[in-house]
Amino acid sequence: MNFADRVLEMQRKKDSIVILGVDPHLDGKEPGLPTGYTLERFCCEMVEACAASIIAIKPQLAFFEARGVEGMRAFAGILRLARKLELLTIADAKRGDIGPTSAAYATAFLGDGDFGCDAVTVNPYLGSDAIMPFVRLVPQGKGIFALVKTSNPSSGEFQDLATPQGPLWECVARRIHGIGSDFLGECGLSAIGAVIGATYPEHARRARELLPSNLILVPGYGAQGASAIDAVTAARGDGSGVIVNASRSILYAYRGKAGSNPPAAAAAAAEAMRIELNQVRAVS
Repeated sequence: MNFADRVLEMQRKKDSIVILGVDPHLDGKEPGLPTGYTLERFCCEMVEACAASIIAIKPQLAFFEARGVEGMRAFAGILRLARKLELLTIADAKRGDIGPTSAAYATAFLGDGDFGCDAVTVNPYLGSDAIMPFVRLVPQGKGIFALVKTSNPSSGEFQDLATPQGPLWECVARRIHGIGSDFLGECGLSAIGAVIGATYPEHARRARELLPSNLILVPGYGAQGASAIDAVTAARGDGSGVIVNASRSILYAYRGKAGSNPPAAAAAAAEAMRIELNQVRAVS
């Protein structure tokens, strides 16, 4: 089944557009884990607690790679659990390199191995030869989310550079739309999507104009400051076409709440996010 169709099917089943970003931070004074938890136990308990409210998980590879072998074992264990819970998995890897290297990345994150996921984030700014190895796996039901306009404060240093066709990021958006038009699902959306940060809602509106048939993955909700209204700005007229990620605001919802149970706090935060996003979509 086309990846976009799988997303829409899961969205209807759960009445949700929420993605849980699994980002177990290394914070210096804060180790990123509650007392008594191993990395894998913490992440797995968070995923299981939130499963009823979310459609997918998006583990950020950096936080697992930083912990070495233990981290990558935990990453594989989280993916196994997510599959048992029938959640979609998106590797937040942001990969993209010369052809042979990208082919290896594609095999790692979209293949059948320990780190294989349903979709992966990719960096298209190296050009089409960097993303085509990932694209070749889309007919097998896989998905891609290309970084187009990111949510970090300095993203405009390069992404907003002027070209004769408009800002650089708009040129990338047009290219992603063109590639994605060959991989439309029955739902009318493409399995090749884009990452558009919620912290720049004016860009999100423009992105939807440039990407009318692409799934848009929206980071920036919650801890990064974007509201629910900001997060669904890139939705299509019927409210479809966006999936919204939250990481710290869910994983660390227990912090600052004396005696709070980490999984219970995460579950409550994920459900509150689901409800809030649905309310906003209903009136948009």
